[in-house]
Amino acid sequence: DLITWERLDDLETPSPQQRNAVLHPEFIDGKYAFYTRPQEGFIQAGSGGGIGWGLCEDIEHAVIEDEKIIDERVYHTIKEVKNGDGPPPLKTEKGWLHIAHGVRGTAAGMRYVLYAFLCDPDDPSKVIHRPGGYLIAPRWDERVGDVSNVVFCNGAVMRADGRVFIYYASSDTRIHVATTTVEKLLDHAINTPEDSLRSYTCLQQRNALIEKNLKAMDDLGLR
Repeated sequence: DLITWERLDDLETPSPQQRNAVLHPEFIDGKYAFYTRPQEGFIQAGSGGGIGWGLCEDIEHAVIEDEKIIDERVYHTIKEVKNGDGPPPLKTEKGWLHIAHGVRGTAAGMRYVLYAFLCDPDDPSKVIHRPGGYLIAPRWDERVGDVSNVVFCNGAVMRADGRVFIYYASSDTRIHVATTTVEKLLDHAINTPEDSLRSYTCLQQRNALIEKNLKAMDDLGLR
């Protein structure tokens, strides 16, 4: 009733530590499903890390015995240091849409951005689209604050008319809301190429996208 609250037992998993966990909105085979974030330490991810998946029988004494990573950290990408899920995924006709955060080490310190990925509508533990790059990154005044160069999201609302409100914080100092649509988010998730992990092949991807967009503009008589 949002008035009376009861503290439940901490989530138990095979991992040494969980930085955050997200409860899946629906039961899976009659069980509770979690997206986890295993780490070996509070700051450093160690050899672990990534977004995990696990099921449990009892939410009051939640124990995940089998935990698997479904979205790994990847060197030299926006999620090379850490990554974790944000709000519960949005259920769409194309699959479960996630808004996650990724961390990369830079000369100016760690940089947090938001990125998207899409899971199978019938198997939420299976990632079917991993668009390269970020969805939202800190810019202008968002880069300055108590913990600089950070955006972080824990809330997203999808309306019946397709509008989506993404609530995020910048540099541990401000709260923002970004507005978009399910159609645009799915277009980003499905049609953005996966990070090819090499500068030359990334350039080839971008050139192919530019040529495709120019052709579409020509077909529509826009240039």
